[in-house]
Amino acid sequence: MKKIDSLNLVPFIDIVLVLLVIVLTTASFISQNRIDIDIPKVDNAQSASTSLNKDDRIITIKKDGEFYFDDKKVNLEELELFISRLPKDSSIVINGDKESNFDSFIAVMNLLQKLDYQNLYVLVDEKNQEK
Repeated sequence: MKKIDSLNLVPFIDIVLVLLVIVLTTASFISQNRIDIDIPKVDNAQSASTSLNKDDRIITIKKDGEFYFDDKKVNLEELELFISRLPKDSSIVINGDKESNFDSFIAVMNLLQKLDYQNLYVLVDEKNQEK
């Protein structure tokens, strides 16, 4: 009887790579179901709750798409002007109505990204915990 001194792993690696390719190509075609979410509400355990500071700048998006910067009604061009005057390390809090238009939120985020602001927060409500 012949004694086996080593195990040839090349065929095993080939099979694993073929299976990996099959899994990766089929995973991209799996359709995802629509996920119902209520963006402005989060659980207490999952939120990193922070309190607002007096130095925080607040951008509010109302239900009808109106913008407010620190309680002053502005349009998108005025908002860009006010934000561009802020230091780059300023904390900016986005406060949006849950029924507001998503396009308004994207417009604000695009503006903040264009002006290269990184310290951004989205204000949300906590869900009531019933135990």
